[in-house]
Amino acid sequence: MKLDEILRLRIARHHLGAAKGKDVVAVARRISGLHAQVTSSAQAAADLRLPKAADLERALYQTKTLVRTWAARGTLHLLPAADLPRWVAAMSTRTRESTASWLRYNGVTAEQMRDLAAALPDVLGNTPLTREELATGLIAATRHDHLAERLTQGFGSILKPFAFRGLLCSGPPRGRNVTFVAPQQWLGPFEPPPAEDAIDAIILEYLGAYGPARPEEFARWFDLKPPLAKKSFQRLADRLTEVPGFGHLPAELDGDVPAEDTVLLLPAFDPYVVGNTGRLDQISSGPKAAVSRPQGWISPTLVVNGRIEGVWEDSPGGPRVSPFKKLPAAVRRALPEKAILV
Repeated sequence: MKLDEILRLRIARHHLGAAKGKDVVAVARRISGLHAQVTSSAQAAADLRLPKAADLERALYQTKTLVRTWAARGTLHLLPAADLPRWVAAMSTRTRESTASWLRYNGVTAEQMRDLAAALPDVLGNTPLTREELATGLIAATRHDHLAERLTQGFGSILKPFAFRGLLCSGPPRGRNVTFVAPQQWLGPFEPPPAEDAIDAIILEYLGAYGPARPEEFARWFDLKPPLAKKSFQRLADRLTEVPGFGHLPAELDGDVPAEDTVLLLPAFDPYVVGNTGRLDQISSGPKAAVSRPQGWISPTLVVNGRIEGVWEDSPGGPRVSPFKKLPAAVRRALPEKAILV
C-alpha cells in the first residue's frame, strides 16, 4: 500500500468522503472521539461526517449517548458514553500525577491528591456543579484551603487525573460556566474492563481510522506508556496486517482503498489532522508550523485526497484559503463557491 492510498483510506474511514456516518455516536466511535477543546470545532467536525448537522447538546445532555471528558493526550473529547468504561480502564494506567515533577509543577502533594480523590464521590454526583462549586465542596471536605486557585484554573490540570479514573466528566454548561458530574451517576453504574482488553479495543479503533501506525505512534496519540502499547500490538498480531514502512492496519481493511477524490476544508482541531500531527512530514505539503502552531493550536486545513495542501481562515466574504503551492484547476473548482485564494 502506497502513501496516497493510505491517505485516501483514512479519509474514507473518517467519513469525510461520500459515505457519511450513521449518527454522531457512530462517528465518535469510528474516529476515537471528537476533539472538543473548542466546541465550535467539534460541531464542525461532526457535521462534516454526517448527512445533516449533529445535535451535540441533545446527545450530551438529554439522551446522554455522548460524554465530554479529558481523554486522549489529556485533551477534551466527546466519546460514546457506552465506551467510557474502557477508556477509563485504559487511562487509569497513567501515573504521571504521582511523579514528583508533576506534583511540584501543580503545587500539590501525593497525599492531597489522594484526599481529593477520596472526597470526590461524596462531593460530586448527578447534580452538575460549576468549577467553583466543586472546588468549594472539595475544600470543605479536605480542608486543603490553599488548593482553591489550583482547582479553579481553566486548564483543569488537577482535575484531569480524576477524569482519567472515571470520577468526573462534563455536565451541561450553566451560562458561560462549565459544570462537572460523576459519570457513575450521570450515565449509570459501570465497571471498567481489564486494562489490557480496553487498550486492545481502543488500539483497533485507532488503527481503523488513523492506521497504518506503529505502537509508538499510538502511545504518543493516546498518552499511553510505550511498553503497554507494544504489548497490545503483540497480543493483536493475528488481527493486524503489516504495511511495510508505515505500521499496522486491522486485517479486514487490507486492500480496502477507495478511489474517490476529495477536496475538504477541515475546521481547526479536526480529528483527521490532530491524529496525524506526529506524521505531518508525511501528510502535509507545507511547513509543520503552519498546521501545528504554538500553544497546541491546530489550524483549519485544506486537505486534498488526504494530504494537507494549505490552511484557511474565516472572513466576511468567505473562507480565505492559503495553499502551500499552486493548486490544480480541478482542486480550485472543487473549493466552496465563496472561497478566496490568497
